[in-house]
Amino acid sequence: MRVQAEERQEHTGLIPVESVNAIELFTGGGLKDLLQQIESEVADAPTDTSTDRARKEIASTAYKVSRSKVVIDDAGKALVSDWKKKSAEVDRSRKEARDFLDDLRDRVRAPLTQWEADQALIEEEKRLAEEAEARRIEEEKEAALRERERQIAEREAELARQEAERKERERQEREAAERKAREERIAREAEERARQEAAEALKQAQEARERAEREAKAAEERRIREAKEAEERAEREKVEAAERARKQAEEAAEQERLRAAREAYAREEARKAEEEKKRQEEAARAADKANRERVNGEILAAFDAEGIGAQTAKKVIALVAAGSIPHLRITY
Repeated sequence: MRVQAEERQEHTGLIPVESVNAIELFTGGGLKDLLQQIESEVADAPTDTSTDRARKEIASTAYKVSRSKVVIDDAGKALVSDWKKKSAEVDRSRKEARDFLDDLRDRVRAPLTQWEADQALIEEEKRLAEEAEARRIEEEKEAALRERERQIAEREAELARQEAERKERERQEREAAERKAREERIAREAEERARQEAAEALKQAQEARERAEREAKAAEERRIREAKEAEERAEREKVEAAERARKQAEEAAEQERLRAAREAYAREEARKAEEEKKRQEEAARAADKANRERVNGEILAAFDAEGIGAQTAKKVIALVAAGSIPHLRITY
């Protein structure tokens, strides 16, 4: 497809685009060369804007570049539009061929498809029959196995009962033998223990007599020692008690002195605080009185300036100060 010469002449004037083939321009690598040619055409465009002529020439050149863009873009659009029409025709033909050949394939393969379906049905029926037979055989095996397990369980239960009876007989015989041996051993141990206890009683009597003699001697020595220690302890406690009494008397006197001092200090601090409180209250009252006198004086001066007599003004001030006049007060 070629762009009309008249259209190019109208839009550009920069390059002879009337001989450009759109397919070669956009698919044959000619676009880059064309763009470089347009750039070379405007390389000598003026850059000085001091004259009206130069400014118009710059604007004209820029306009030609813009129109060149439009011509090239329109050529591309026209080419793509033509391709889209041809692509749509090809897609319709492809779909028609696909639909026709799919139908033809299905018609040609129909006997085989039906045979495969029949074979699949036969195979499925065969598989189901084999599975049913396998289940029957498995159930018969399981029933036989359960019967065998029942017989084995009964046999094992009988053997276990016989084994339990044998062990019970052995246990009873063993316990009887152990009981007899234990009774004989207890009798021998009792005889030996009686003999040992007699000897031990004789020994303990001798040791008790000797121990009593030792304890009597030790008790006399302990009595003498404890009497001496008690006498020494009483004397020592007497001296310690006198010393404690002296220290306690001194501590009590010191505590009394400290208490009296604290009370005197507290009384003095309370007196000073009371005096300071009274001084602050008197100062506050004096300041309030002075402030009231100043404010009342300023009010009297204002009344006087307005031609109101002093007696009337003082009466008004007294009424306002007492709160006797609604919505009116004096700020001190």
